[in-house]
Amino acid sequence: MPELKQEWTDKIAAWQASGLSIAAWCRQHDDNYYRFLYWRRRLLPPPPKRTGGFVELTFRTSALLLSCNGMTLHLERGFDPELLQDVLTVLRRV
Repeated sequence: MPELKQEWTDKIAAWQASGLSIAAWCRQHDDNYYRFLYWRRRLLPPPPKRTGGFVELTFRTSALLLSCNGMTLHLERGFDPELLQDVLTVLRRV
């Protein structure tokens, strides 16, 4: 490996082991930040590309609670809408 390439391979390894940001490492070692970025791009594999887009969210709530005047209706997924209508009609009369 040519000397310059080996020198930058060693510098990049030292930076990775340091836990510092590139800017902080370059300041401590009196190295040029942009030259460091150049060699890092040249010697390290590119990071995986992030794909943009939406993530589908699934809500697992299985019930709906309706509360009014001290009464609570607990509606499960797949409830019978006609039964709900009948219950509300009765409650209106009370």
